Order: sequence, then structure tokens, then C-alpha cells
Amino acid sequence: YAVRMLGGQTNGEMFTFAAAEGFMIRDGKLAEPVSDVTLSGNVFQTLKDIESIGNDSVYAYGGCGKGGQGGLPVSVGGPHLRIKNVVVGGR
Repeated sequence: YAVRMLGGQTNGEMFTFAAAEGFMIRDGKLAEPVSDVTLSGNVFQTLKDIESIGNDSVYAYGGCGKGGQGGLPVSVGGPHLRIKNVVVGGR
């Protein structure tokens, strides 16, 4: 279970982003916390792999920039998702 996005990037169809917190899910319940959670994959395949979508959308404002550029205003957020076959890395 990945909670809150810290940052991420895209390169064509591929994406990577880091979560602020992560937890294992065992028997349908939150279990032990995990650290350094990163999700990555192909955007289009990941969209196809969404199994369920919550009705609890939350959005926040942020900025997007790189290499010393000023942050462009963007928003981030959405509902909870359950995705099969997403690549998750962490400890």
C-alpha cells in the first residue's frame, strides 16, 4: 500500500515515482511498514491493470521542474487504486 507521492518522472511511456510511506498487505489488512517504496512501469499497461478504483479522490497542488528551473504549477492526486502486476521496489 503506497501512501502519498514524493516525486516521480516519466520517460515516454515509462514512469517511476516514490511514495512517502508504504505497507505490506496481508490477508486484506495493512501489515508491517516498508521503506524506500518506488513504483514503476509502463503507463498504458498499468492503466489496463487497474482492478478497482475508490471513490475518495484527494488532490494537492505542487510544482514540476528540473535542473534549477522554477516549478511549474501542477496538481497531484486521485482516488485509491488497486493495480495488479505493478512493479514495487523497497525494503
